[in-house]
Formats: sequence, structure tokens, C-alpha cells
Amino acid sequence: MTLRYAFSLLFLCVCTAPPFGVPASLCGDEPVPLSEAMTTEQLAAHARPSLVVVHSTDRTGGELGLGTGFVIEQTGLIATAWHVIGDGREIRVEFPDGRELAVTEVFASSSQLDLALLRVAEADLPILKLSDEDRSSQGAEIVAMGHPEGFRNSIVAGVVSGHQEIDGVEMIQLAMSIERGNSGGPVLNRQGEVVGVVTRKSALEDKVGFAVPIRLLRDLLNDPNPVPMTRWNTIGTLDPQVWTPIFGSGWRQRAGRILARGSGNSFGGRTLCLNQENLPEYPFDVQVQVRLDDEAGAAGLVFHSDGGDRHYGFYPSAGNLRLTRFDGPSVNSWTILHNEPHPEYRAGEWNTLTVRMLPDSFECYVNGALVLRSSDNVIPPGMSGLASFRGTEADFRRFAVGGNLLPGLPSAEILRRLEAFADDSPWNQPVEKDRAAELLPLGETAVEFMSRQAAQLEQKAMQLRRLSVDLHQQAVRQQLIEEISGDSPDLMKSALLVARISNADVDVASYMSRLDRMAGELAARLSDGGTELERLQLLDEWFFNELGVRGSRIEYDTPSNSYLNEVIDDREGIPLSLSVFYMEMARRLQLNVVGVGLPGHFVTRFIPATGDGTEQTIDVFDRGNRLTEADVSRLILAAGFPDQQRFRAASTTAEIIERMLLNLLHPAERRRDDEAVLCCLESLVELQPENPDYRARRLEIRARTGRLRMAIRDAYWFLDEQPAGVNLERVHALQQSLTEELKRREQLAESAVGRSEE
Repeated sequence: MTLRYAFSLLFLCVCTAPPFGVPASLCGDEPVPLSEAMTTEQLAAHARPSLVVVHSTDRTGGELGLGTGFVIEQTGLIATAWHVIGDGREIRVEFPDGRELAVTEVFASSSQLDLALLRVAEADLPILKLSDEDRSSQGAEIVAMGHPEGFRNSIVAGVVSGHQEIDGVEMIQLAMSIERGNSGGPVLNRQGEVVGVVTRKSALEDKVGFAVPIRLLRDLLNDPNPVPMTRWNTIGTLDPQVWTPIFGSGWRQRAGRILARGSGNSFGGRTLCLNQENLPEYPFDVQVQVRLDDEAGAAGLVFHSDGGDRHYGFYPSAGNLRLTRFDGPSVNSWTILHNEPHPEYRAGEWNTLTVRMLPDSFECYVNGALVLRSSDNVIPPGMSGLASFRGTEADFRRFAVGGNLLPGLPSAEILRRLEAFADDSPWNQPVEKDRAAELLPLGETAVEFMSRQAAQLEQKAMQLRRLSVDLHQQAVRQQLIEEISGDSPDLMKSALLVARISNADVDVASYMSRLDRMAGELAARLSDGGTELERLQLLDEWFFNELGVRGSRIEYDTPSNSYLNEVIDDREGIPLSLSVFYMEMARRLQLNVVGVGLPGHFVTRFIPATGDGTEQTIDVFDRGNRLTEADVSRLILAAGFPDQQRFRAASTTAEIIERMLLNLLHPAERRRDDEAVLCCLESLVELQPENPDYRARRLEIRARTGRLRMAIRDAYWFLDEQPAGVNLERVHALQQSLTEELKRREQLAESAVGRSEE
């Protein structure tokens, strides 16, 4: 385990930190630095006027977080920890004199750094000066201030005991006690300057904490992503044209899933999320996959809802499958129609719930198996959707309404082939089912036998899980190649399929419809359709200012920045993914915006279709900054390439997808994540089957992950195709070595089977 991941496990996130040396233009008039060291009492008096309490609430108005912040700009800029505000909807700042002000915008934020900068509408606030140092010296005396466990203006003294890298960020290690509520508080040197922001406490040591160094706050200030609260409140929210939550609670969406978090304000903690789409003619099915955080809870499907207290619910509850008729707001108005366990329900896993709607009855299924039929018709037809009870945290995916959604049962021949495929392994040997009394005389021999069997079956289970992932990825990969190979490939669909390869929860059609609705709302703002330049200006204002889309500079290499669904959800990404998002919105507004793959930096180009204006090169990563030809030349030269016209050509869909896969591949290689590397290389070889470099790298990673037969096939490709520049003798030797290793493993497996049978 690397040091980075070890520390991720050993330390709990409790607080937040700031960064460093901020220009006067960003921080307002700063106080005169204090050259002489202050006592702890003097430091407390010095910092207390700038210290605030940060409150955040969830969508029901309940308290979500409480932490510390401090003023760094006289006109109302406050630093705190990102996790203090998290997904909070209303954020308030409480000042030392008791005043409370609402936050008007989140000026900048980074979940990776656990930092946030909040803006309040206030002037002449007392500020804390940020230190100019890059790195706090080990042994330096410091103090931390905050509001631990609700106690106001607490101060604790300590020293900088060292520096540790945690989750890719170099943190200041503090020799002092840190408690909940200190999050976002300043760490001050003896001159009263902020050198860090408290973010974590040790899970193992009471008197060890961590803070983000102040230099990272400067980075964040120099690259803000201002989001007004009207838009902040919509990040992670469900599309209101598709879903309507009722009875409160935190219904959210993330990476293709709908999440139920928190208790509703109806009796029993009931909260609903109703689908607004029109229902089809009878018969039809309502279906969703659900997974409960706790099997003692309850969450699932609702149907025949009147938009209020009346509806039916079909859901797992405390290990049973329950059908309930809800006739009102109280428990006395609820009627349980069915409440029994079912053998097809898989506790702790994803389960598919289906309700088949018939004109005079309905049928309830779990994982394709019939649970019950009901002719209860007390509640008339109405909306369908999702429900959570008793504060159950649940994840939902693949909600659908349509005809015959139940999967057809596979034929006997298909079942036979699947079973033979799954059983084609020396590890698939049944454990003897003799009675324990008959095994006891064997003593340790029986124990060793059972242990070997368990190990073999675990290995087989791991192999089958990997096979399941491979089959999913190959199926989606085939869809991707078919889309790209078509006459008019859809860039949006192709990019979403790249995300779906790694995440089966990505609903491609849903995200495409979502962009259609966004574009429709934008177009409606221009009564006469507007000129091209008016539509482009509208797109820029909406994309960069209203949505607050930003380039991710600090968390650049995270895979989320390349998965288009997460880029749309989080409004943050790298140049390529943001450009695809921007291009697809432009296309829906009848604007001709193409992608240009400059070396090392992807940009877009607006090409007027009607002569209305001139071409514009747009850097979406830099909040839509327009680039001159000189700017483009500098970018090309800075990447180490000659300034040639070919780099300015519009990229095809296939080229964009290839670059997107490479953006996922390179960080995966740096992380040494073999499975992620292989996933990217499999896609790249499908996209460019004649590329010897992709195939050679795939051969290597297939061999390293134990996929020897597949690696051997790649070796034979080189021997058959004989691409230029390849040492065929070495390939032949590699093919023989892999074949011998495969035979050796098969012999060992057969020998293990023989020992088990003995």
C-alpha cells in the first residue's frame, strides 16, 4: 500500500484548510504585518474578530454541517473547508457580533483540497493576513482557532510536527488536538498570519491533526469558479421536468444514479420522488433497480400516486418484500397488503423491482420472479416513482416505464451454454456435503480440505466477477465502435458510451435528453431565435456564468473529469470533456462549433454559417477565453511541436474519442491501475485495430493480469501481420513463453483438482 492510500485509511476528514500569499487585489487592504511574536492570548484577540461560524442546511432545512471560517477580504470573502458546506443548499455565516449573513456565491471550491471560498454581501470586515511562506518549517510554533463541538472561539497551541502527503495533497502535520467544528479554521504563526487551514484529525492519535498549506489557497484564488447560490443549489439536483420530490429529504443524482438521503417530513420518514413523464397505455411496466444501505430500512417503487399522501408502494423492508396501500398521512391510514420474504431477493445487492400495470390489477416482481398479484383497486391510476422510508439511504438506477420490461427467460440451450462456460474451470468442484459427525474423525485433514475448497471457489468467484465486467465492457465497446463507424456519428452518445464502459449506471439516453431540454430552455429566451452571435453570447453567459462550468486544475487527472456524465453533473472537467459539453450545447442551438485538438490542449472553434461575424477560437477550459492566432501558435510551440496548420484542423468524432481514451489511459498508468489500463487499451485497439503500439501495450497488460490466452492472440497478430519496426523473433519467443506458462498453470490446476478428489 502506498503512503498516500495508507494515510487515506488512517485519517478521518474533520476540517478544512486555506492556501497562500494572495494579491492585494483579491484580499483588499491588508493590516500591517506584525514582526514580533505574539503570545497565545494576543493571537486569540487578534484573530477573533475575523473568525466566523459557517452553517449549512440540507434541502429540508435541517443542519447539514457546522464549521469554522475566517475573513480574507474586507468586502466579504471567507475561507472555510469544502466539507463544511458539502452539498448544503442554504449556507449562512455567523459573525462574532451575532449577525448572520446569507452566502451569495461560492466564489471558489475544491473537494480535492477540501477548500471553499464564500462570498457575503458585506464591507469593511476585519481580515486575517495570509502568510507569504511556501512551506511551514518543521518545529514552528502555531495556534489553531475554531468552534469545536459548538464551543465558540476555541484556541489550541502546538507545533508543526512535519508534512505528509494525503490523497495527493501535501498537508501540514499539526501536533495539537483537533475536534469536529474546527474544520475550516485558520492555523496561525506567531506573527498572526495564516499558514494553513485545518482539515483533518488523526483517527489513531488524539493530538495529531492536519491542515492544507496556505500556498494552495493562492492557487484557488487565482483560478476561481464563482457559482451564485441560485446555481449552487442546483448542482446534483434532479431534473425538475422529469422528477418532483415531495415530503422533503435529499433526493440527488450522481453518476447515473438517484440517491435518497435523509428522512422525509411525512409520517414514518416517508419521502417520495415522482416521475413526471406521461404513462403509456395498459399494459405497461414500472421498473427500477434499488440497493439499500441498511437492509433494516425500506425503499423502492411507488405507483398510482396522487402527488400527495395516496399511493401504492412495493419495496424491500427489513428483509421482506412489502406491498402497502397508503391512503393518508398517518400510520392508521396505511394497509399492508403483502409482507413476506422472497428467495429471489438478494440482500445487500442491487435488486430489480418491477410492477406490471394491467387494466384491473397489477403484478409485482423481484429480479424477474413473480412475488404477488393484486386486484386491490382502491387508489385510482396516477404517477409512479421512488420512495424511501424511515430515513433509509438508498441508491436507485435504471428507472423505466414502458411495455414489457421484464427480461425474457433464457432458453434451455442458452442456459446450458452459460453454465458450461462458467463451469469450464478446474476450481469448480463441489464441497462434499457429508454430515459434520462423519468428518470429525478426519481431524485436520477435513479442515485443510475445506480450506482448499474455499480458496478455490473464491478464486473461481473472482474469475467470474472479472468475466462479468469484461462482458459488459465488451458489449458497450461494440456499441461505441458501431456508433463511431456510422455515417453521422453522434459525439455526445459516443462520449457517454466511453463513460458507460466503466460505469454501467450511466443512462446514455437520459443525459442526451437532458441536454436537449437545457438547449430548449436556452433557445426560448430568444423570442425570434436570435442571430448566431446572439446565440453564442447566450451560450457563453449560461455555460460559464449561470452554470459556473470551470476547468479542473487541481483535480486534473481524476477519471471523473473525462467521464462526460460526471462533467455535466459536476460542471467541472478538463479541456476535452468541457469542449465536448460546450460543442454539444452549441449544436443544439444551431451553432457550428468544432473541436480542435491542439497538442496538449483541446479548444473549440466557432465557424459562422451565415457570415454573421468571424471565426472565434474558444478555450472552454479557461471560461471561454477567446484565443488569437498568436495564442494558438504559442500553445503549439509550448507543447514542443512545430507551428503547422494541420494542428488547427477540426477533429473528427473518432479522433475526439481516441483522445478521450488516452486522457483516461495515462493517469491509470501512473496509478498502476492495471484493470483501468486494460479497459482503455481494449477500447483503443477496437478503435485503431492496426495500431501496433496500442496492441503491444495491450499484450503486455493482458499477460500481467493473467489473461494469457488473450495475450497469446495478440502475439499471433504481430506474427501474422508483421507490422514494420517490430522484432518478430522477440515476439515469437514471447508467444512461446506465454504458451508454456499457460500450460504450466493448467497442469497445476489439474493437479489441484486431483488432490481435492483424493
